[in-house]
Amino acid sequence: MALRVPGHGMPSAASGGAPGDLFVIMRTAADSRFERHDVDLWRRETISVPEAVLGTERTVPSLDGSIVLTIPPATQPGLVLRVTGKGLPEFGGPRRGDLYVRVEVQIPEHLGKRERELYKELWAMELKESGHSPGRGDANRDGKQGVT
Repeated sequence: MALRVPGHGMPSAASGGAPGDLFVIMRTAADSRFERHDVDLWRRETISVPEAVLGTERTVPSLDGSIVLTIPPATQPGLVLRVTGKGLPEFGGPRRGDLYVRVEVQIPEHLGKRERELYKELWAMELKESGHSPGRGDANRDGKQGVT
């Protein structure tokens, strides 16, 4: 962005001439915490599977300091939460943009024996409640992918 300040530049070359205009060039520095879209800010927040299922609170940065964000139970990957008025100020205007937080769910890559047992119990409960049984192509009870 360039701002022009009339009459505050260097004096003209002619003796006694009026000063010229001052041009101020402003550039915004990137902030690794956010991605900017006009006056709105975006960020990603990664949560665990239990946090997605049960809900949680996370402290996230904003331009005004940290805020507590409530992530509701049964959050699905990719959910976008909006925090009104926590984005950038609109240049020359009264409003502020919003902060958007995209929630990502981290699926565990390596499970311990007890964790695997608990997931199997949860899966069995889900199958019982839905009336389904594991089909071909589902992960088998040993946690291996492929056809059983």
